[in-house]
Amino acid sequence: ILASQGAQWMNLIELNFAANPGTTISRDEKYCRNYTERQISRMIEVLVPRVAQMEKLGLFNRSYVSGFDESPAACEYGLRQLFGAVKSKWPSLRTVAVLNWDHMPTDLPVDVWVQIYYLYDASRAEAWLKAGKEQWWYHSIGPGGSKQLNTFIERPLIRTRLLFWLGAGNFGVSGWLYYGVDIWRGPPHRTRTVIKRIDNTAKTDWDPANYVWGPKKPFANGDGYFLYPGPEGPLPSVRLHNICDGLEDIELFRMLPEDKASNLVRRLVRSPTDFSKNPALMESTRRSAAEAVTAMLAG
Repeated sequence: ILASQGAQWMNLIELNFAANPGTTISRDEKYCRNYTERQISRMIEVLVPRVAQMEKLGLFNRSYVSGFDESPAACEYGLRQLFGAVKSKWPSLRTVAVLNWDHMPTDLPVDVWVQIYYLYDASRAEAWLKAGKEQWWYHSIGPGGSKQLNTFIERPLIRTRLLFWLGAGNFGVSGWLYYGVDIWRGPPHRTRTVIKRIDNTAKTDWDPANYVWGPKKPFANGDGYFLYPGPEGPLPSVRLHNICDGLEDIELFRMLPEDKASNLVRRLVRSPTDFSKNPALMESTRRSAAEAVTAMLAG
């Protein structure tokens, strides 16, 4: 069903949980440990039927496994154990890890390195890509600074779109990860319900405050959700529409040579904290990009 509706990638499992089912352990204990042969075998046992099902459906090439989410570099040995076991069993099964290490060994059994966008380093990325691997970016609760690009509700909407312009100017970045689009965790002792209009106006009864990470007070409003629960299904937010526009902008810029695209992008955004919020400049830059693509295609 997901594939028929346009899903490009499907995560089969988070390796750490498969190796430690039903256990309550701290984040550091979950990641930074030496796994036993039994734990590694248990992980493989969980994966076998899932891989077989994806192969049967013809979706193996869209499948991946993940793990070690934002773990420190001290967890490298455990990472090599679990991802290495996966690669030994299924050499072509894609492996993905969110890691913000200062040094990324290119021999890690990881195909896709996902890094928080503001820590991007061109030299490290170049070495990784030359090893035949991929780099994706991500954002989430961080960066939270008021001068940095993110998708929180209170931020000017153009920042949501500019976030993806920053990725558009770096051709080595081939994907973007976000951890959740419908985490509707309401205030304490209150269950989220379907959104309702107030007196047939544009106003609704939805409390936009987000309690995803803190049950006692709202925190990073908009983090973890771009959709709302409507009476007939999910309703998109204006932020989601801006994300879609940003992704379409990436597709436009990627039709140009990298140096041309980067120069155009830099008219508006040069770093996570150096950008213009001028919508007229954005529109004129998009028009310049479209004209350049048209001229290129015309020969």
